[in-house]
Amino acid sequence: MSGPSADDDWRLVRRVVDDGDRSAFDLLVAKHSDRLYGTLHRVVGDPEQAMNLAQETFFKAWRGLRGFSGEASFFTWLYRIARNAVTSAARYDGARPKISASLDAPSKDDARPRIEPAAEGADPAARLLAEERRELVIREVAALPPDFREVVVLRDFEDRPYEEIAELLGVAVGTVKSRLHRGRAALAERLRPAFAGARAAR
Repeated sequence: MSGPSADDDWRLVRRVVDDGDRSAFDLLVAKHSDRLYGTLHRVVGDPEQAMNLAQETFFKAWRGLRGFSGEASFFTWLYRIARNAVTSAARYDGARPKISASLDAPSKDDARPRIEPAAEGADPAARLLAEERRELVIREVAALPPDFREVVVLRDFEDRPYEEIAELLGVAVGTVKSRLHRGRAALAERLRPAFAGARAAR
């Protein structure tokens, strides 16, 4: 753990644990709740479910705050609690991620799924086709195995660095890259028939 923000988090944790200062925990919640909710929303796909999981995560964090050692960032510690909450609730496998990040952004990784947006002024049929393709990608991401789905969401739709994803998931960077490669390949395989059919129909 390093940096001013991490130091601030550690001081707030100590105020809670050592001094019983509940307001310090409220500050931690205010600081990290938006980011935690946003990540959970993209992973599980349902806003109400994501909110419930975020609340459960902070409740468990409050009860287990003495277990925060500071070796990882406070957000990483929170996210690991959240992942356990998702798994224990058996919600992860069936979740449909409604990804709010753009699917049209250019990629440095040539295997990242791309969908070309309909041009301005395009006829309604073209816009409908573009929207249908977006929905198709979202559905197929949801159908990926959980380990693959999570890294695809975190990397391709949230643009998180490999090192941050590795810290969040508690795995090596090489494992993140391997899962991402396999997840993208599986996604491409799932999308190929539908996109091939669309090209043939034109």
